[in-house]
Amino acid sequence: MHLSAPLLPPVTNCADYEAVRPHADVWPLAMRIICQRHKLPTERLERFGDGTDPAFGSSIIFAVGERHVIKLYPPYERRLFEADLTVAEHVYGKLSITTPEIYAHGVLDGWLYLVMGRLQGVYLVDIWNTLEHANQLQIVTELAEVVAHLHTLPTNGLPLLDANWPEFVTSRVNGCVQHHQEQEVPEHWLQQIPDYLAHAMPLYPPNFIPAIVSGDIHDYHLLVKQEHGKWRLCGLFDFDDALIGFHEYDIASAGLFMMAGRPALLRAFLLKYGYADAAVNEQLSHRLLAYTLLHRYRPFNWVREAFAKRPCSTLEELGQVIYALG
Repeated sequence: MHLSAPLLPPVTNCADYEAVRPHADVWPLAMRIICQRHKLPTERLERFGDGTDPAFGSSIIFAVGERHVIKLYPPYERRLFEADLTVAEHVYGKLSITTPEIYAHGVLDGWLYLVMGRLQGVYLVDIWNTLEHANQLQIVTELAEVVAHLHTLPTNGLPLLDANWPEFVTSRVNGCVQHHQEQEVPEHWLQQIPDYLAHAMPLYPPNFIPAIVSGDIHDYHLLVKQEHGKWRLCGLFDFDDALIGFHEYDIASAGLFMMAGRPALLRAFLLKYGYADAAVNEQLSHRLLAYTLLHRYRPFNWVREAFAKRPCSTLEELGQVIYALG
């Protein structure tokens, strides 16, 4: 019996995946097969990114015309697939802005995939730095309402999401220095991490209300449209790093990408989210930087170079500069 060769390469780890990810000739045929399975057109397949830019995430993503997107996950990243599928289905139709509708999911040569709706709008990251302060302020207050709403959604009945927040935080704290050491962070900074994390503790109250946290809500994953001459939020996507935990994990991401060194924006965001004025303080700034240090996908050298508005020599100073509150 003749067995056809697999369309997709066998990858078992990140190194294997990163080696094949940029290869433009590997993916289109697999995408056409998925389209045929689900009766989608195959004429207008277009890849997002070229596999070299981390801004496009850790998956292979193709647009299928104007209405659909296919997201393909390497076999060893089932957790990402399960989180994206679980949260996308759970939040669809429940927020004030649109999120992707899941049309189908399946497996091809061991690779998991989702077929989802393609959201309409302009990537916020493409225009954020061109907007006037007043429009930026409007967008961050809209975002605060969306994030607060997301965090009030029920978390029961989501067994595929990691839900042991204390274990997650402890694991990230214990591995934090090694994680950044592997990314060639200078020793001067590495030596400060343990004491800084201890200073930022506790990172969550013992009686916190669990929330769905994406850990990746920022301008790369937000869409906007123009209304009456102003840009307004209209879409949110990408939930593959989601888990159930403490809400400040999301606050840290939005604050870093969109409000770093902008105390008026960050304070407005926090107050609209629901923080009391007295809680918007220096200790909060340090917790947010701590969550940035603990994040899986926040290379410290990049964070410091991209978001610190002035040179810093200590983590305490960096927290006050990036998550400045005025």
